[in-house]
Amino acid sequence: MSLPLLGRMVAGLGEGYVSAIWAELARITTEEERTRYFALLKVSYLLGIVLGPALNFFLMEFDFYIGNWHIDFRTSPGFFMALMWILVTGIMFVFVYDLSNEMRKERGYEPVSDGLSEEQFSKKEQLQEAYSMKSLGNKHSEMTSSPFINDDVIKTEEIARDSTKSSNGPFLDAVIDIFAKFHVIVVVYSIFFIYILHSSLQAITPLVAENMLLWSEDNISLLFTIWGVEIVIFAIILFILSQKISDRHLLLISAISGSLASVGVILLASSSPMSNRAYYSLLVTIALDGIPIVVINAVGRSSVSKHTSLDNQGLVQAILSVLNRVALLTGPLIGSSLFTHKEILAIILSESQILELVLVILAFNKLKANLSKS
Repeated sequence: MSLPLLGRMVAGLGEGYVSAIWAELARITTEEERTRYFALLKVSYLLGIVLGPALNFFLMEFDFYIGNWHIDFRTSPGFFMALMWILVTGIMFVFVYDLSNEMRKERGYEPVSDGLSEEQFSKKEQLQEAYSMKSLGNKHSEMTSSPFINDDVIKTEEIARDSTKSSNGPFLDAVIDIFAKFHVIVVVYSIFFIYILHSSLQAITPLVAENMLLWSEDNISLLFTIWGVEIVIFAIILFILSQKISDRHLLLISAISGSLASVGVILLASSSPMSNRAYYSLLVTIALDGIPIVVINAVGRSSVSKHTSLDNQGLVQAILSVLNRVALLTGPLIGSSLFTHKEILAIILSESQILELVLVILAFNKLKANLSKS
């Protein structure tokens, strides 16, 4: 019993690599294309979740020996996962390198120093900074005639502000970068409580299906399979639409869908067992939940990366991953412990989602990213 637990703990240590992937994607993509690539990463992850359980139909047929080690339906999943991790590790050793550093060199970037210097800017940004400094002594009319005024100057000023970091250390700088801005806090709140909603629904769905609808285990398994396929479909749609719809509009759609899903929980909590209302409330709630859980993970992370310093992305994405894991642990605890008090559960979930919607509306204008011109 101890070996599976130890193996799971070791596997969990690899979660940090996921944060590195998000951070590297943020550094090597432009702001216009970043959400699309974040959505693509989410699609690949969800496909693995949906297809992974289906491999059990193949693995249960294993029956052979490696020395004294018997590979059968009980040990084949661990054997298969070990092979896959060895393959992934080999791919990482061969193909993974510091791509963002290479792209910085190609685009004329220099390594970032601790203080404010010309080495922190690309050639274009150096020209912008030089012009803005020179323009301080000129008249307002001369300033407005420059091709670098408006969005480009605003972007340069943001870069300059980000580069004048304190000596508090990289972790504290990343924390300040996230939690010192209201609109970024709103996105982080949205990410956290959408995961609370999703994981709570995952916890109570088997209980509702078994106790209120008297479904069999096969029906419950089928429901979760359809739920997973629905999420994959929404992720593919997000990948297609992410270049046509802005992040802040997608976040608003996510908040509206999450609020409607929480209303579905209220209807479910007030339904009688075996009633049509309980049946349809459960299905509609699950369907609505698929939208925000896809949008918030890809678009939420992308939006946070656009409003925080690229130099902090490793720690920023790690902080988001930690919050996600806390939410995934907290949600099932809330859902399962309050299943016998479904009205209280419904109130907690609905209030958190409606508050999220209100906050997104309040921060809507601030959530507009200054897209890069390159």
